[in-house]
Amino acid sequence: MSVMDKIKARTAELKNKNKENYESIIDYDKCGIIEMDIREKLIDCEKKVVYHANEITKNTMELSKVFYEAQSLLANHNGGTFRIWFESLGFKKDFVYMCLKRNNLFLELKEDKVFLIPDRAIKSLTKIKNKIQQDRILEIIKSDNPLELAKKEEALSVRPTTENDILNIEVIENEKDEIEKIKNQIYIKEQELKELKKILKEKMDKYENRGNLTIDDLSI
Repeated sequence: MSVMDKIKARTAELKNKNKENYESIIDYDKCGIIEMDIREKLIDCEKKVVYHANEITKNTMELSKVFYEAQSLLANHNGGTFRIWFESLGFKKDFVYMCLKRNNLFLELKEDKVFLIPDRAIKSLTKIKNKIQQDRILEIIKSDNPLELAKKEEALSVRPTTENDILNIEVIENEKDEIEKIKNQIYIKEQELKELKKILKEKMDKYENRGNLTIDDLSI
């Protein structure tokens, strides 16, 4: 049983056990901790860690579902509306899109452990999920070291065989970088344009009594 399996199992037990009945999953004798007062405090810390680790997992699951729903609702809105939406709530792009990747894998695999494995493992699995069997993906996710296995599978799936393959991969990666740069530039320009329109409207409102100009006459 993996560490996360033990944590999940212990968390379930905590719901029906009080502090006196809690059984530690750590061998403190092996750790050389013989002071009973310190051991008791560590067991209390252990109990809290188990509880909050489970809460983090549940929160990640719920956030992933919510972000997926919001993205679907805003699918027909252009101009980076979804990004504006989640950034207005204080979330960062990397975190949100990682949640979306986890949720997409969960929808395909129906496996809760998708929400437990490292971000880098999720990135690797997302890249290769259409190149390997679904059973293999599940095997990686359920393993004790999903990151290492996911990275190995990714390396095998993209390993170039000829010099031309290497060049093609480099070209594709460069193009991806350029696309991301352009997307970011568009987003920045859109925000600048919105600010300019706001300033223009304020000036038009201020001087509207000096002529018949309207904001539509000076639309950009």
